[in-house]
Amino acid sequence: MTAPKFARRLLRLPAVLAISAMALQGCSQNIAIDPKSRDTADSCGAYYDTITAARSTEINKQINNAMAGAVVGALLGAALAGNGNRGQGALMGAAAGGLAGYAGTYLDQKRARSADQRALLTSIDGDAQAENKLVTETGKAVIGLRQCREHQLADLTKRVRAGKIDKTTARAELASLKRRIANDNKVVSASFNGINQRVDVYVDASAAASQVDRASYLAGKNAGAAARAATPSVTGVASNLTAQKAADQRIRASLEADVQAVEKLLG
Repeated sequence: MTAPKFARRLLRLPAVLAISAMALQGCSQNIAIDPKSRDTADSCGAYYDTITAARSTEINKQINNAMAGAVVGALLGAALAGNGNRGQGALMGAAAGGLAGYAGTYLDQKRARSADQRALLTSIDGDAQAENKLVTETGKAVIGLRQCREHQLADLTKRVRAGKIDKTTARAELASLKRRIANDNKVVSASFNGINQRVDVYVDASAAASQVDRASYLAGKNAGAAARAATPSVTGVASNLTAQKAADQRIRASLEADVQAVEKLLG
């Protein structure tokens, strides 16, 4: 591509900027938590503090860097894709730029503070170790929140069966509980997504610092085995996060079944 043609394409990118903005908005929505989501009248709301803290740890600065990289990537991707595939090129560029901004900035900062490769890997592993504790604490808070909802549903069921509450009032209370559970789901998802982004960064940084590709690191074969051995907390936090998410899915399914049981009771 000639320089003049490249320049002309950069000048004709209003749609690309819109696509990039939508792509970035979609990414940020995965980790965004509405400050108004906390209901002070909700007896289960105390769990929110621990859960929301998990997604805000050092993530804002990293997301800003990722967004900057994504915008540049979107512009270049659209310019290089050609007239027929400009939108697709923008999205691909945004994804690539975002990854570079998010993981690359973290690794650059770690390299600047590390004397050698061993110190670099030790530093990354230390972050993963701290993250692992946060994952465990978050997982406990998530389960506590889900169990609190189960108790609320059980209490509603008990009062309905005992005739202490009429069905009209009970339906209104159940509707309120369902809204709170829906909000719980958003908050939990946002927190787990925030942690997952950081875990991905630890994996990418460990692989890059060890000069192996991500697939080799994850598989633990050949050079990847040595890289994993040098960063045990990275693989540990990834496994812990998977286990915590699976545990939440199980109790969430149980909670949904409880809601359906109350709905059936109320007719």
